[in-house]
Amino acid sequence: SFTGTAFSVADGYFVTNAHVVAGAERVTLRGAGSSARGTVVLFDPDLDVAVVRAASLRLPALVLADEAPERGAIGAALGHPNGARLTVLPAAVTAQVRARGRDLYGQAPVVRDILELRAAVEPGVSGGPLVLADGTVGGVVFAESRTDDAVGYALDPTAVAIAIEPGIGETDPADTGPCIR
Repeated sequence: SFTGTAFSVADGYFVTNAHVVAGAERVTLRGAGSSARGTVVLFDPDLDVAVVRAASLRLPALVLADEAPERGAIGAALGHPNGARLTVLPAAVTAQVRARGRDLYGQAPVVRDILELRAAVEPGVSGGPLVLADGTVGGVVFAESRTDDAVGYALDPTAVAIAIEPGIGETDPADTGPCIR
């Protein structure tokens, strides 16, 4: 089993990273003292984002920021490092980067707008929100640096908002592709 973080974006709809749910036969969301079976209704291996529907899990929705936070913006990355309890990680945006790379499966070339963060991101925080001082989500955490324990990366909130929009209201399961672990 694999652990990641998700957050509510609409009643019964949660955002996480595609790599958190890739190949999953069963998705369980836990929060606010309850748990629910979820259905992946949108899976985007290029941006590395997914939408999970769990109609019975009612949590307040977070709002994605209208634009990417500038360098120097401060906030907190919320997540479950290594499956632990919810942890608040101080975070600051150090750069906005147009990153060239590969999709989730290392095949197709992709370009993503990402944020470099000064934050001690660990496995399990993937899919968690970067919450800014105004309470909006300034990015979706998706990776930690392989060379610096104090650096993490988040997806641009406007790219995420555009990508997840078709999943809000969707009820049919999406193909989550093969497992990547």
